[in-house]
Amino acid sequence: MKRQNILFALLLGLSLIGCDDNGERASMALYQRALQSMENKQFSLAKLQADSIKTLYPKAFSVRADALRLLLRIDYAESQIGQSYTDSLLVVSRERVAHLVEDLYLDKDVRYQDVGTYYAPGHRSEKNAGRTYIRPQVDERGVHSIVAFRRGAAVEAHTLRFTAPDATYVEVKATSEPYQMSDASGRTERTDFTPSPLGCVGSFLSLNKGNDIKVTLVGNKGTVSIPFTKADAAAFLQVYELAMALNSINELEKQHDDLTRRIDFLVRRMQSDSISQPE
Repeated sequence: MKRQNILFALLLGLSLIGCDDNGERASMALYQRALQSMENKQFSLAKLQADSIKTLYPKAFSVRADALRLLLRIDYAESQIGQSYTDSLLVVSRERVAHLVEDLYLDKDVRYQDVGTYYAPGHRSEKNAGRTYIRPQVDERGVHSIVAFRRGAAVEAHTLRFTAPDATYVEVKATSEPYQMSDASGRTERTDFTPSPLGCVGSFLSLNKGNDIKVTLVGNKGTVSIPFTKADAAAFLQVYELAMALNSINELEKQHDDLTRRIDFLVRRMQSDSISQPE
């Protein structure tokens, strides 16, 4: 039943009760119904019934104060349920992360790094010396990025493009200027990209799973193709899934903290019984 229909029913039924006592008896009857609704965990209905007391019975001061206290109790009960649900989702998400990182390499030197980075073992630098390739990665906070290593002449890359067999494509832009690295065997240009929104590349690769994807590095000095195998695509999807899981944990932890603060506030209000006489 819609909110306006419930209010109409309340007005119609309760207007028949005498108001010589400033609505005390009628408001108490409505309060008892709100209390029963809360005990039945019908929180939306309980809030509607308790809220209606102020509108219907403006002079029933005592019952209105009780209704305000009841609203605090309802808020507290809902917050507790929300926190319990959030906690259960956090357990599932953390278990998912623990499973995903089993097959990934954590690049982290605890001597000077607070946050490490996960990527596929096959994308470790020592295994790709002298190669042109791209490496999807995600740090421990859930920040997802892509690093392109271009071996040979510089292209001053600014865009990374993924193209499917049907010519659909997705692009990501460089987050900073490319920079050059040199060793005994030659020169490598590194460019960093951060997919935004997070799922742009992951969703595209999921939709084209099993297809041959062409990857192109576009720069001020030309356009070059980058090798991209099915193993590379699988690594992308694994890192993307980890990034999503880590971001989910971040959001759930924020919700948990917000609910904890809300519960603490409600407990203080209920303990102090600080509800003043209604105006």
